[in-house]
Amino acid sequence: VIEGADWCSVAYKDQAAGTYNFDVTVAASQEDEVTTATVRIIQGYSRKDVTITRAKKGAVVAPDVPPADMNKTAMEVAQLMYPGWNLGNTLEGGDSKNLWKNAGIETETVWQNAKTTQALIDAVKAAGFKSVRIPCSWVMGHITDAEACTVDADWLARVHEVVDYCIKNDLYVIINQHWDGGWIEHNGMTANADIKTTKAQLTKIWTQIADNFKTYDEHLLFAGMNEPGVGAGEGDIIGVADMSNRIAEYEQTFIEAVRATGGNNAKRVLIVQGPNTDIDKFVANNYMSKIKDSATDRLMVEVHFYDPYNFTDLSEDKDWGKYCLYWGKNNTNGSEAGRTADAKYNEDYVEAQMKKMKTNFFDNGYPVVIGEFGANQRLAIGKDAVHDASVKDYYKAVVTSAINNGCVPMAWDTNGGLPSMTIFNRAGASVSNTNMLESITAGVAAAKWPAK
Repeated sequence: VIEGADWCSVAYKDQAAGTYNFDVTVAASQEDEVTTATVRIIQGYSRKDVTITRAKKGAVVAPDVPPADMNKTAMEVAQLMYPGWNLGNTLEGGDSKNLWKNAGIETETVWQNAKTTQALIDAVKAAGFKSVRIPCSWVMGHITDAEACTVDADWLARVHEVVDYCIKNDLYVIINQHWDGGWIEHNGMTANADIKTTKAQLTKIWTQIADNFKTYDEHLLFAGMNEPGVGAGEGDIIGVADMSNRIAEYEQTFIEAVRATGGNNAKRVLIVQGPNTDIDKFVANNYMSKIKDSATDRLMVEVHFYDPYNFTDLSEDKDWGKYCLYWGKNNTNGSEAGRTADAKYNEDYVEAQMKKMKTNFFDNGYPVVIGEFGANQRLAIGKDAVHDASVKDYYKAVVTSAINNGCVPMAWDTNGGLPSMTIFNRAGASVSNTNMLESITAGVAAAKWPAK
């Protein structure tokens, strides 16, 4: 018996071991609202009512997933997420000239050359990763109506597709609003920013994202921004202390927008970022006491870790320093003189930085996501043994110290040639850098998540 709709039909399928199975068919909606029907199955004096919910017209529906367990706290989810991996330079790719414009789904391959596949995510899962961070652009190249802040439906569908690759593998997934052309992470952090308008735009964008993913379970997390205020102290961006207060306003807007969509979003774990996602700046400008959330124990905080920069990512010598090939207590005798990172940034420094996050955030109820970390493999593996050892020791040190201090380490992966932080060959869906992967695996094995 079907009550309330002519768009739903039920057919008996089969019966096995005392269980009766039925096929339910739902016609695509042409309405602008979510609609429901009740299927009532009657046998003798027994009956079972099942509510069938149909998405509104044009909505993207989540795949079949296990029943949601939205009762896990942020602490409980974090313990299941390490180690993590970034689908970098991919769904966040694009051109800042396309702010509030639509450039289509082809932007996925603007910054790197491979379209994401299920085979790639299968390889990530097989390598031992437990979570995937998917940096996303929305305003930069995926807006069909600037005034309404309407996100391109085709783009939402593609993001869904990539998220589903991960969900199929029982991976935890983070989608964020990345640099996104700097519309909020730079423009929203200037002295003359229109804060009211920016918050209204932020609400419209996150309402659409959250509404489209509201049926997903606790495996999906949302991160409000990426590196808010990068470039603080330069140009027209306000100072870090003022910027921290500004970020708190924007993050509060993000949280309220997501929660207002209801469904599983009422309890979804959300992630907020420190100024520049810098450890020292976040510790010195901790705004968490200003954040209010209708959900209890559902917030994480995010920082990134690329210290020392002249070893991890500097591409050429500068007047303030040289790029380095060697790092760590055991790797100071490389073949190229003057290419060893300052000893003050060795393994002890890594541990001290992660300890700051534990003391200031984890111990106060906020697990930490090291949303990005990594060091460039500058030379082909095997060409310089000390460089190889430096890369391996760096990855192991960061992963071990992060986990020991209640932080989820998520390796950045750019899918590029040397020098780069590329772990996987995406076109071949295979491991590209064994140095990095083996050290991440070793770091996890050596670590122990702290008791709270």
